[in-house]
Formats: sequence, structure tokens, C-alpha cells
Amino acid sequence: MSSDSGVQVLVRVRPPSKGEEEGDPIVEKISSNSISILDHTFTFDSVADTSSTQGDIFRLVGLPLVEKCLAGFNSSIFAYGQTGSGKTYTMWGPPSALSEDSSSSEWGLTPRVFERLFSRINEEQAKHSDKQLNYQCHCSFLETSNEQITDLLDPTQKNLQIREDVKAGIYVDCLTEEYVYTMKDVIRLLTKVH
Repeated sequence: MSSDSGVQVLVRVRPPSKGEEEGDPIVEKISSNSISILDHTFTFDSVADTSSTQGDIFRLVGLPLVEKCLAGFNSSIFAYGQTGSGKTYTMWGPPSALSEDSSSSEWGLTPRVFERLFSRINEEQAKHSDKQLNYQCHCSFLETSNEQITDLLDPTQKNLQIREDVKAGIYVDCLTEEYVYTMKDVIRLLTKVH
């Protein structure tokens, strides 16, 4: 994604389901950043069509996100859409994606981002081995649904509140954060959440 804006919007169009395959498609990608829906054109930062792979989405969203994190910026990904629109598949991959016998080619955006992040941290530490370079990576996972925030690492924590503090900035009060050091730590958390 090329814009330097703090917020970027990517639209991913999923393939039609079996019941939707009849007739002409309602949504059509008309350029790298525009779609047409029933003869109305909408423009976004990027559009991924039905042929886009998990790897394509990672290259569009994940790679730039990791580099921004390493440059010191907080980063978030929001997946928004109606039930069945492909949010979970895009973010996690198929249900079996995080099992020990699955291939990383099945992974969704979240595990790919962490794999790349730890790879880049190792590269940076090796490149600057003469300096004391210290990275800390901590994760939290939350879900917003019906204007309610739930802590996915501790689902008993529901209806959490967004707060703002002069020092801490904007944060979610009582949201669980866990430090992760390896991809194995992340998969343990993702399996707990997913």
C-alpha cells in the first residue's frame, strides 16, 4: 500500500458461494483500487479480487505493517464485514491452518505477520550485533461486536472500555497482554484465541 496515511482500507472480494454462483457477479474489480457494485464505483487504497491468495494479502498488508512496527509505530488490522464474508479466513486461514501438521502456505494474515516480524527482528539483531538492540513484542487480541469489546486471551473479560491517558495514549482498559518471543509462542496464543 503506497499511501502514507495512518489508515488504509483494503477490500477483499471473496469467491461466490455455491448458492451465489448463478447469474452475473454483483461485485467486480475494475482497477487495483476500485470496485463496481451494481454500476456504482467505489475507490479504496487497494482491492483484492477473488483470485487473490493469502500470500497476496500478506504482501499488500502484512509486509508494510511489519516494517512500520520495526520503525516504532503501533499497528493494528481491523477486519470488518458481515457474517460469512471471509474475515476469519483472511485473518487466520482455514480452521486447520495452525495445527502442527499444516503448512504455512495455509496461514492467514496474523500468523504470517508474526513469522515475518520475528524474522526481521533476528535480521536486525544480527545486523547490529555490535550494539545493544532490544525488541519487545507483546500481543493482545480483542473482538468488537455489537459495541462490546471482549478480550480474546481472557474471554471472561467482556465489555471492556477504551481509555485515554497522557502517557499511555489510547488503550483498552484491562486488556490482557502477553509477551511473545518466538513463533511457537504466537501459535500457542493464536490457538488459544482461535
